Amino acid sequence: MDTVERRGELVKTLCRRRYERVENLAADFGVSERTIRRDIEALSRTVPIYTQSGRYGGGVYVAEGFTMDRMYMTDRELRVLHKLAESPDGRRTVAPTSEDRAVLDAIITQYTRPQKPKRKGRKQ
Repeated sequence: MDTVERRGELVKTLCRRRYERVENLAADFGVSERTIRRDIEALSRTVPIYTQSGRYGGGVYVAEGFTMDRMYMTDRELRVLHKLAESPDGRRTVAPTSEDRAVLDAIITQYTRPQKPKRKGRKQ
């Protein structure tokens, strides 16, 4: 994966997760933390992402409300959806395997808009 591809995937990943630690991103992409920091620095010029330092809550964030125009599913995600959509009797009653269920859970997580946290009312 070259730099441009990695940075594109990095933006997609951050849009899905909304927050991530630099070390986790480095592990996910198989590059050094310094490479991720350079990528974030370059991307932050055109994409509303920012970093926050600190032991608790430190990491890379996507600005609230920002989403990619279009998100694409991976081949694995599409295979699971097609498998569940097809059934021998046409009734779509195929039970997902545990691996399929994990992929479905990931799809639901990745393709659901983040919900704003509800504010608790002040007690009087």
